[in-house]
Amino acid sequence: MRDVNELSSRLAFIFANSLSSIKYLKWNESSQANTYTISITSGDQDELAVIGYSGSALVRLNGRPYFALDGYHNEIPLPPGNNEITAEFQPYQAFGERVKIDPGTPVLIHVNRTARELWSYGNVLLELANGVDDAYIKERILNLLGNALSISRFQGITRDQLLVAAGLNKKFPQHLTSFIDGYDLQTKIDEGRFEEALNYLRNGLKSLREEIGKRGQVVGVGHAHIDAAWLWSFDETKRKIARTFSTVVKLMKEHDFHFIQSSAMYYKWLHDYYPALFNEVKRLVEEGRWELGAGWIEFDANITSGESIVRQLLYSQRYFLETFGKIAEVLWLPDTFGFSAQLPQLMRLAGIKLFATHKVFWNDTNKFPYSLFEWVGIDGSSIPSIAFGNGGGGYGSTFNVNELLQQWREWRDKDKPMLYAFGYGDGGGGPTDEMLIRAKAVDEAPLLPRVSLGGITEAIKHASPVNRWRGELYLENHRGVYTSHSKMKYLHRRAEFSLRDAEIWSTLAESYDGETIKSLWMTIMKNEFHDVLPGSAINDVYREVYPEIEKVIKDAEAMARSAIMKIAGDGAGCIAFNSLSWDREDYAVVEEELPGSQKVMEGYLVRLRAPSMGYAECVPLDPGGGVAAHRMGDRFVLENRYLRAVINDKGMLESLFDKENGVESLRNASNRIIAYENIPGWADAWNIEPSFEETYMEIHGSNGGISEDGPLRACVDFDMNFGNSVMKQSICMYAGKRRIDFKTTLRLVDRELLLKSWFDFNLNTDAATFEIPYGVLRRETTTNTTWNRAMFEVPMQKWLDVSQDDYGVAVLNDSKYGATVRESKVGLSLAKSPLYPDPLTDMEYNTFTYSIYPHPGDWFSSGVFRAAYELNSPLKIIKGRAGRRSFVEVSNSELIVESIKASEEGGNVVVRLYNVRNSRGRGWVKLWFNPRSARAVDILEMNDVGKPIDISGDKVVFDYGPHEIITLLLN
Repeated sequence: MRDVNELSSRLAFIFANSLSSIKYLKWNESSQANTYTISITSGDQDELAVIGYSGSALVRLNGRPYFALDGYHNEIPLPPGNNEITAEFQPYQAFGERVKIDPGTPVLIHVNRTARELWSYGNVLLELANGVDDAYIKERILNLLGNALSISRFQGITRDQLLVAAGLNKKFPQHLTSFIDGYDLQTKIDEGRFEEALNYLRNGLKSLREEIGKRGQVVGVGHAHIDAAWLWSFDETKRKIARTFSTVVKLMKEHDFHFIQSSAMYYKWLHDYYPALFNEVKRLVEEGRWELGAGWIEFDANITSGESIVRQLLYSQRYFLETFGKIAEVLWLPDTFGFSAQLPQLMRLAGIKLFATHKVFWNDTNKFPYSLFEWVGIDGSSIPSIAFGNGGGGYGSTFNVNELLQQWREWRDKDKPMLYAFGYGDGGGGPTDEMLIRAKAVDEAPLLPRVSLGGITEAIKHASPVNRWRGELYLENHRGVYTSHSKMKYLHRRAEFSLRDAEIWSTLAESYDGETIKSLWMTIMKNEFHDVLPGSAINDVYREVYPEIEKVIKDAEAMARSAIMKIAGDGAGCIAFNSLSWDREDYAVVEEELPGSQKVMEGYLVRLRAPSMGYAECVPLDPGGGVAAHRMGDRFVLENRYLRAVINDKGMLESLFDKENGVESLRNASNRIIAYENIPGWADAWNIEPSFEETYMEIHGSNGGISEDGPLRACVDFDMNFGNSVMKQSICMYAGKRRIDFKTTLRLVDRELLLKSWFDFNLNTDAATFEIPYGVLRRETTTNTTWNRAMFEVPMQKWLDVSQDDYGVAVLNDSKYGATVRESKVGLSLAKSPLYPDPLTDMEYNTFTYSIYPHPGDWFSSGVFRAAYELNSPLKIIKGRAGRRSFVEVSNSELIVESIKASEEGGNVVVRLYNVRNSRGRGWVKLWFNPRSARAVDILEMNDVGKPIDISGDKVVFDYGPHEIITLLLN
């Protein structure tokens, strides 16, 4: 019996013998840069092999996108006849490595497909034999393969076969090409012996299957995970999708398999830049073999707001429906860095039947326990979910037997088929011909799982999980992405709120420009990709993205201002507009002095009242006592009727006394700014080391001074420079407010740092509450279990709150998303400065505000969520006619109106609101008109959700459930 090495050597020769009629050719240089052409007359089963090339190329056949050269696809199958081949090269390899373009050597070859199939089958069996412990089974497999290879016995080989085989196959024994120059090696191949050998092998496998049996079942789906931008630009991704989709389309003409591709944006790009290729993809989608994944892109699911996630699903699903006549049934997010606990409800409201990810298996501490599971969100909604690729290959598997068996061993639901995603990603072109032959071989081999290639369509049929996972899918990895690239986070938050205001006011003013608003959302959604918004892309990406988002903010603000001016009408009066769905008293800066106002650098600060989602004349309010700042030795004191804050000369709060409740809010000095050394290796921008607290530098303020001393706002300013970095902070208190702001400007020049502000609150707690997209989540803050300890940095949206039964303190922010919370200690992450992949991260000046909000009671009764909204959505001031009007009101304080917009079709109005609490109730929304009809619909604005709605004049009345998201379609 031949051993594995002997058989492997023979298989290598079969690969080489599969090549014949070898003819070396030359490219012709085109007038277009980095483009090469060649004219070929080809016969049946001829291919153009390209060896020794550097870079990646889209290959056109007679002018149409056809195939790719990407490092994994090196043989271009040709139709018989006269063909013009064009290769459009780019100086990048699959993972963005920049290289010098070399078009390589084109070689016309004839490929014996049967020999190739024999080679692939043989390799699968060798891998199986290597992994089998049972000596009898191993012997049977090796004997069968040995006998088959005796039938296809070696009959010689040519020099060109060796050279081309070595150029095409990285695993080919390279030593065979070392000393063949000058030799005229000849071969006379009896090609019929390959067919005889393959038939013998397959018949033998059938007998072994009948004797030994099969174990398990695999549902395979072709896949090519393509990052929208990462170590390359968005423009390069447009070329990557053309190369990948061309290759997949060609393979799908030759093999029967399913392929999954997310990201509606990619299909739109394909339609705009490669229309002929788009039409071929469309045909495959209509056939049901090319499967769609929801989302405009594969978005970040923690930093992205609730309404932004709605738009990701709304715009992608409606695009798919309009373009392909169907919506996506799966939310396919294999590589996103954790998943909000509100996603199940959002998926259910978007018509999604299945959630699929691989990323949960990247945990660094605890092993995710399930493969198939019912994922339950904070409202009780659930959705069947699959965690796949737990083992070698992950979401880019190849039907390598060792990797397949690793995944099968880790698959928890052995009575159900295992989802198996195969194909090279990020520019690698997806599945290969070899993978698809391997799939057949695995299916025919004994012991291994049965294989079908029915994709997500088939997986959904088997997705009936028993296990349930409730709450967020927290990723115990990549915790630094909540913080990397401060400017990205700041601009994104501003864009979300600016566009929110633009939609609300333009709807109310009847000036809604749907196309412009959709275009602005497209820009926001594109940049919510899970390596862009998280701050883990190269600098070139952010040089493109920042101006784009700044333009969104500018255009949205102009749209909102135009609508507000229309509502305000002509006049010289000062009018305050409030887009939040509650009456509020707040501060604003006006141009002209008003009674009781305070002169500040920006103008005149004044306290005003504005109704819920409406406007009122600027009538200055008495805050019920002023605010003052004064020195007390080397300390500073800020004081209003609620709070007394003592700040030391280093910029730290030594005391924060709640005068109204008689409570000292701090246990120890707080707003301690600490710079931690953080050098997490290759995942520099992504990760925070578990040991990050071991090496640190405490940053002390200097040059403290009172910059404003009331009566409405009092501030103490500090320089907090360190190393080569520049930091300034203004600590401000307002009259009649419980909020203390830390207005910060930072230029973080020093590298490999994590910057945090620590607060030690005088509370007895073992949990904290965090805002998440369209909801709130309570997390334990102890270190009792490994699951607790792994959550040493967690995501949030605009606020977190630490409370005992009678008292608490919230931390608010206008652009920060990561925090460490240990019982009653909170470390808010302010900035992170990795070297990779962008060594210039946060070197620009960034301005942001975080705040603390001491309060009696819990986060809800004290209005923490409203305070956070007010920090992020200041009153808008404009000149107009005097008057007061509320356009929209809600009955109950737990209901928040987040979005008012024109419907996607039919000229109706959409009002979206959510219940911030885990509570039931009956409530109403009072509108600015009497609706003729009202329906509760899904977030696609297409289907009723079965919620009874009553109309009483200008009020829409409904029942609501815990953490429910409600979309009202109003006529």
